[in-house]
Amino acid sequence: MKMYLANEVELEPLTVSGEPRIVQGETRDCLSFHFPASAGLEGINAAFSEENCESIRIVEDGGTEHIHAGYVIRVSLTLTPTEDDGGEGQITVTMAQRTYTEEQLLAIRRQAEATAAQMTDTQLALCEVYEMMLGSGETGEEVSDNG
Repeated sequence: MKMYLANEVELEPLTVSGEPRIVQGETRDCLSFHFPASAGLEGINAAFSEENCESIRIVEDGGTEHIHAGYVIRVSLTLTPTEDDGGEGQITVTMAQRTYTEEQLLAIRRQAEATAAQMTDTQLALCEVYEMMLGSGETGEEVSDNG
């Protein structure tokens, strides 16, 4: 099994499991990814950032693909020693999905940011038009509107 995060980092979890959990006072869908300890706790910690987990694509060994969006809330990151894999241990990271309300608020915030950027562009364009309307005199000096 392989998985690809939003930044196209490729990881190979041993298993992936999902279940609902109460996280931050809300029942959320959660995904747990299990890795061998050799994957490195620091590397797994860095890979599972909020930005990287906006989109998670899991490709099963048979080729079936699953895309999971919005699993950006870190629930846990643990290193557990196990005996069945020669004592190497296992890293488990669990990520929770944003709620529908959180998704809607995020969409509104993104729209407001885009609108603010468009307003700034419009203001700059109007300033340029105003400066062009003032123009310059015949000899190249600036013409002021007060004499």
